[in-house]
Amino acid sequence: MRTTSPRPARISPIAWTAIGLWTAALALVGGLTIGFAHRVDPFRDPVSDYALHRWGRGLFTIAVLLVLAGGIALVVAAHLAGLPRDRAVSVLFGLWVAGLFLVLLFQENPSATVVTVHGEIHRFGGAVLFACLPLACRALVRLLRADPRWSRHAPRIRSCGRLAFVTAAAFGIAQFVSELPQGLLERVALAAELGTLVTIALVVRTAAR
Repeated sequence: MRTTSPRPARISPIAWTAIGLWTAALALVGGLTIGFAHRVDPFRDPVSDYALHRWGRGLFTIAVLLVLAGGIALVVAAHLAGLPRDRAVSVLFGLWVAGLFLVLLFQENPSATVVTVHGEIHRFGGAVLFACLPLACRALVRLLRADPRWSRHAPRIRSCGRLAFVTAAAFGIAQFVSELPQGLLERVALAAELGTLVTIALVVRTAAR
C-alpha cells in the first residue's frame, strides 16, 4: 500500500472536474434518450444503439470519452490525496477503463438477430465495465477500513458499490430474460456506476481537506 501527502488546493478542483465530466456524460445520454426516442426505445434498447444512427455515433463517443476523462481525473485526485490502493484495486479499475475502451472502439451488433465479432467484443467490454467497478469498490473498502484517515468513508463507498453491483446484475439477467426491460436496466446501472464514481470523488476531496 502506498500513500502520498495530500495537496487539498490541487485535489478539490480535480475532483470537481471529474464530477463535472460525469455529469455532462449523463446529461448527454439523457439528451440522446429524448432526441432518439422515436428510433431507440429507452426501455428495451441498449444505450449503444444510439451509435447506430448518423448523429448519435458522435454524441455517444463524446459521452464515453467524458466518462473516461473523468476516470483519469479521479485517479489523479486519488493519487494526490493518498487514497489507499493495492494491486487488486489498480487492476480492477484498469479493467474498468479497458471495458470503456472496448465499448468505444467496437460497435454494437446492428440488431438482436445479427451477431458480429465487433458486436460481441462490444458486449464483452460492457460486461467488464459493469462488473469491475463494484469489485474495485469492495477491494477499496477493505483497504479504507484499515486506515484511520479513511475508515469513516468506507460505508459510503460500500453502499454505492453494492447498488452498482445489484443494478449491474439486474442488467446482466436481462440479457437472458427477454421480458425484462433491458434498456431501462442498463440506464439505471450506468447511473449507479456514475453515482459510485461521484461518491468516490467526493470522499477523496473530503478526506484531503
